[in-house]
Amino acid sequence: MLRPIGFITSCYREKFGTPRQGALVPRSPARLRISPEFIPEQSLEGLEEFSHLWLFFEFHQNTNKEFRAKIHPPRLQGKTIGVFATRSPHRPNPIGLTLTRLVGVQGDTLHLEGVDLVNGTPVLDIKPYIPACDRPTRPRIGWVDRHSVSRLEVVFTPAALADLRRLVPAGQRRRVRSLIADSLAHDPRNPRDRAQLRPDRGFAFFVLHYDVHFRIRAGCAVISSLVPADEAARRRSPLAVGLL
Repeated sequence: MLRPIGFITSCYREKFGTPRQGALVPRSPARLRISPEFIPEQSLEGLEEFSHLWLFFEFHQNTNKEFRAKIHPPRLQGKTIGVFATRSPHRPNPIGLTLTRLVGVQGDTLHLEGVDLVNGTPVLDIKPYIPACDRPTRPRIGWVDRHSVSRLEVVFTPAALADLRRLVPAGQRRRVRSLIADSLAHDPRNPRDRAQLRPDRGFAFFVLHYDVHFRIRAGCAVISSLVPADEAARRRSPLAVGLL
């Protein structure tokens, strides 16, 4: 039986808007606190010497109830391919692997960046990234190499920029703006959901303390406003405190 060694505190509250890979949003902040039963003062010793970590985690928000041998990765725009040739969260066992940057270790807590995990994700194990072992020479990346994903242009309207100035402390504005732009540049919509692809469709996603409202038209994500996340949601997910 697998036991989580800790749980992620992430800048992302829900799956929508969370990057599909951590490297797509390299400054996305998170924390991982190791449970006392795993004696973090001993088990984390030496980890601060590494710059990057592999995190093994559980896709705890999966809703699929049956195994599907072929799936529809967003990059394939509706086409199917075998599940084991993808990094889809919908797997026979809901176990994920992601590479993240270690910013620092503080007591029982790891401070991380470049995280593609939703707040509350159970982490099953940590392994240090070692290039000599983990980076092969001349790797082949199969169908991924034939199906590039274009980036969206991200535009803040004057109203959204005013919200940014009003809501975000001056010393954090550049990082928050970059975090929002990087999160939206890779188009969080599901290409198989026609309702999500309507040009008049409005969206919102939660990041740090804020709900970000936007629309996507002609390859451009236009951010119309930032509003404080509702207090009920913040109580359910007190994730932003101390991340920036």
